[in-house]
Amino acid sequence: MSSAVGVSIGILMGFAIGAFVWYVWYANHKLDARLANGDITLLGSPNYKITELIRAPVGSSVEKVAPMMIQQNMAGYIRQVLPDGRIALVPVVGNRTVTPVQHATHNSLQPPEQ
Repeated sequence: MSSAVGVSIGILMGFAIGAFVWYVWYANHKLDARLANGDITLLGSPNYKITELIRAPVGSSVEKVAPMMIQQNMAGYIRQVLPDGRIALVPVVGNRTVTPVQHATHNSLQPPEQ
C-alpha cells in the first residue's frame, strides 16, 4: 500500500516538474518570437522589466565596461595631418622639438620650403 502511494506521488511530482519545464520553455519561446517581430507592446508590459534599450545591428553583443577617466595632457601631443586628410594626435615624450614633414610618397604635393 505504501509503495502505491509513493509511486502515485512520484508520478504527480514528475508531471508537475514536466509542466513547469514546458511552461518556462514556452514562455521563453514566446518572448523570443515577440522580440524577433519587434513587438512594441513589450515596452509597456507589466510582465517584463526593461532596464535599457540598445540600438545595434542584429547579432551584436553588448559588454558592460566600467568607465575610466583618462587624463588628457594635450601638451604632450602634436597635431599631425595624415595623407588622407584625417587628423592624428601624436604623443611626444620629453621636451623634444618635432617638425612635421610632409612626405611626397602618398600625395602629389611638394614639401614646403624651409
